[in-house]
Amino acid sequence: MTPKLLATLRIRKAGIDDAAAIARLGHELNEHERDPVEHFTEKAVRRDGFGDDPQYEVYLAELDGALVAYALFYDTYETGYAVRGLYLCDLHVTASARRQGVARALVAAVARTAQERGKSFLWWASRARNQDAQAFYRSLGAIEEPVIAHALNDKAFAAMAREGTIPDDA
Repeated sequence: MTPKLLATLRIRKAGIDDAAAIARLGHELNEHERDPVEHFTEKAVRRDGFGDDPQYEVYLAELDGALVAYALFYDTYETGYAVRGLYLCDLHVTASARRQGVARALVAAVARTAQERGKSFLWWASRARNQDAQAFYRSLGAIEEPVIAHALNDKAFAAMAREGTIPDDA
């Protein structure tokens, strides 16, 4: 019997040439999470992740040379402790590559990046129905805190924006 060879895992920072692959992975995640899938396109990734004012960074995971996962993150701040950190907005591993240490390696890379930038935490959220993700996050030592998220979208967002005024010095 031939022993099974261990897969080679590589974590790397995404570049603009990865935009189509990032959009594809985001589509998989959004489909899994029952979120809209039509907005996070290659064009949106190029504009928002690699344009004049990048809104986020992406790390990619390759398993034996195949792109299998991504982590999308950006700067955040916690007033309760007066510290800077990173918000892990997306963490997704394709189904065929799960349970091989890929997600752990991505979270570790983002944590190391935060630490080297003088930040002191990572923060993220998961859907209540995503029990597998929650079990994984607990295995990392992450604390769980019940949170109810709120968002203004579409008509409610537009209505609230019409009510607002921007301070003169903004």
